[in-house]
Amino acid sequence: MTTVLLAGVPLSPNLGDGLIASTLNRIIRMKGNVEIIHFDLVQGRCKGGGSLSPMDESRAVSEHSNINRLNQGGIRKRLTPNWMRMAKSYWLHRRKDTLMQEQIRKAVAESDAVLIGGGHLLIDTYLTFPLSVRRVAVEAKRQRKPLHIVTVGARGPWSLPAKAWFLDVCRTAETISVRDHDSRKFLLSMDAGLETKTVVLSDPALYTPEAFPLAFAHRSKPERVGSSPQEVMPVVGLGIMDPHEMNRHSEYRWERDACASWWRDLAAHLVRQGFAVDFFTNGSATDNAFMEQYIKPCASNIERVYFRPYPTTVYGLVEQIADCDAVIAQRLHACIPSLSMFKPTYGLIWDRKLENIFKDLGLEANVIDFHIPAAQVAQRLDLSAPMPLGVRERLREKKAQINDYVGRIVV
Repeated sequence: MTTVLLAGVPLSPNLGDGLIASTLNRIIRMKGNVEIIHFDLVQGRCKGGGSLSPMDESRAVSEHSNINRLNQGGIRKRLTPNWMRMAKSYWLHRRKDTLMQEQIRKAVAESDAVLIGGGHLLIDTYLTFPLSVRRVAVEAKRQRKPLHIVTVGARGPWSLPAKAWFLDVCRTAETISVRDHDSRKFLLSMDAGLETKTVVLSDPALYTPEAFPLAFAHRSKPERVGSSPQEVMPVVGLGIMDPHEMNRHSEYRWERDACASWWRDLAAHLVRQGFAVDFFTNGSATDNAFMEQYIKPCASNIERVYFRPYPTTVYGLVEQIADCDAVIAQRLHACIPSLSMFKPTYGLIWDRKLENIFKDLGLEANVIDFHIPAAQVAQRLDLSAPMPLGVRERLREKKAQINDYVGRIVV
C-alpha cells in the first residue's frame, strides 16, 4: 500500500477548497490501494487518523463557525499596514509551531510521498500560506520524501520573505502542477529554472461527478411545477457572490445595490421565459449575508423564484448544483461542478481563473459581462441546449491529463 500525505486547506470555511480536497481525494483513490493522510496547512492533521473515508470525503464539512456577515472594507482595515498584518501572521505561526511541527513530522514519516495542493496556495496572504507551505516542504526535504505541488494557483505580489520561502519550496519539489497558464507564467517570472518541472492542469473539481455520485441518484427537492402539476419547469440556478469580494481579487467593481438589481432583473426575465429560478450560494458567510440583506428583499416577491438553504458541507453544495438544469454563477466552484455535469453553464466576469477555465473549454461566449443589462443577457442565453460534443471531449481530455499526472506521482 502507498501512503500519501495531502496537505492543503480541506477545513477552510470556503467550500470550494473542500471541493478541491474531496475531488483530489477521489482522483488519488482511483489509483488503487492508496492511503491518504489529510493535513490542513492552517489547522493541522484532520481527525480520524487523517484519512477520509469515502462517505467522509463526500460530506466533508468546515468546522468553522459560519456567521453570516458582510465583509467590510472599513477605514481601520484599510489603514492597517502590511508589516503589522505580516507580524501578526508570523506570531500566530510561531505560537502553534510546536504542535504543528510534531503533527507534520509524524504525518511525513508515515507517508511515501508528500503532496501540497490544491487550491490557490502560492499567494502571499500576509505570510500565512508562505509559512504554512514552507513548514511542510522543509519536513519532507528533511525526511527525504518526494514532494509534489499539485493543481495550485499562484499569484503576486510576493513580499521578500514570501518569495524566498515559496521559491525554496518550488525548487525542492520534484513536480509542480498549476491550474492555469497565468499561474505558470507568474512562477516562471519568479524563477525561469522552474520551467521543465511546471505543467498546467485543469481544476480537479472537474471530477465532481466521480467524487459525489450520490448527488445524482435523486433530486433532493421537489421538481418545480408550473400552473398545472403536469407542467414541470426547468430550473436555472443563480449562484450569488457578494460583489465586494471583487475588491480583493480583481479590478472589477460592482456596488451591492446595483448587483442585487441585476440579479433580480435576470431572475424576472428567466421566469418570463418559462424557467423556475433557484438562488444559491457557495456557503460563504459574506455571500449568505448579501443574499439575506440585498437579494431576498428585492427578488422574493417574484413568482417561481426560490431560495435554497445555505450549504454547510461540500456535499450540500454539490447537491444543490446537481438539482439545477442550468447554472449561472460567479464563484468558480459553482461553475466547475456544473460544467463537470455537462449542464449549460455561464459564469460572470471577475476572476481570471474563472475566465481561463471557460476559455480552455472553448466556452468564451459563456462568460457574462455584468455591465450588460440583464434583459440583454437573458435574451442571448441558451439554457436548454445540451453541452456541445466538442466541449464534452475537451472536458474528458482535461480530466485525463489530471488523472495521468496523479498516477505518475502517486503509483
